Amino acid sequence: MQSHISTRRPREFESISHLMDVVETRMIESVSANGSRISANATGALEAAAYHLGAGGQRVRAKIALHAGLALGLSASDAISIAATVELVHNASLVHDDIQDGDEIRRGQKAVWCRFGTNTAICTGDLLLSAAFAALCALERPQALASMILLVHQRTAMAIDGQCADLTANGFTATTSASAVTRYEHIAMAKSGALLSLPIELVLLASGHEAYLADARRAAESFSIAYQVADDLHDLQSDVGPDVAKGTLNIISVLKAAGDTDDSEDKAKTLGLEHIDLAIALAERLPNKAGAQLIGYADQLRTIFSVQEPEALIGDH
Repeated sequence: MQSHISTRRPREFESISHLMDVVETRMIESVSANGSRISANATGALEAAAYHLGAGGQRVRAKIALHAGLALGLSASDAISIAATVELVHNASLVHDDIQDGDEIRRGQKAVWCRFGTNTAICTGDLLLSAAFAALCALERPQALASMILLVHQRTAMAIDGQCADLTANGFTATTSASAVTRYEHIAMAKSGALLSLPIELVLLASGHEAYLADARRAAESFSIAYQVADDLHDLQSDVGPDVAKGTLNIISVLKAAGDTDDSEDKAKTLGLEHIDLAIALAERLPNKAGAQLIGYADQLRTIFSVQEPEALIGDH
């Protein structure tokens, strides 16, 4: 799928586009062991990491972090550190996902494993994940750093658990449509929601707004379920078609496996829209409009449901 819709940005934070250039630099510097630019002569995982990051991406998580950080009074430098951290964790997961899924193309170029080999790709994902902690340690106000490091681990562990569940999902059974959907939601929340909630949660910790952590997490989880439903509807034929060799978790196949064969696509859309409404309601509770960026994405996803182009909104997942 190709990207057709640009990311919305509140007018008062137009400067986010300029800060994104600094985020890109911070990511590369964090990957390098000595905190400098990666040399053109770099080899191995360092070369592969620069190759992967150089392909770009919509950097949705970084933009959520920057917007929320500025909204809650963090310095630009600390917002940048959090943005770089969440993007490095996310990109580490993408490198490893491509290996597990056998996907050969990422962002219009060969996936890392396809270009550099599986062994180097595994090391590259590890390097990007480690670099995330280096980026976080650049905080100017480190009072909450211990809690933030712990949260990065917790959300990474949750995403790994969701990925493992997804990889084995074709083997689970459910006696009712409700139980099947519940299992599907839990996998989507863990696999995608964990790393989508991380930018806002880190900002809330850094700015002393811990009381809103649960709302931020639940908003991101609901959005992730809605996005996964939209993505499944778009990929329906490739996921569950007659020539598909592997068992891919798709909301339609989940509903049909549980015996819910009537109007399964309409029911899937209804599920997605319900989670969009919940995500918006929860994000609106966050202080000083810190959830505005996520709300903007949710509004776009509501529209995109009708044309089924979810990657136009959020790209990598």
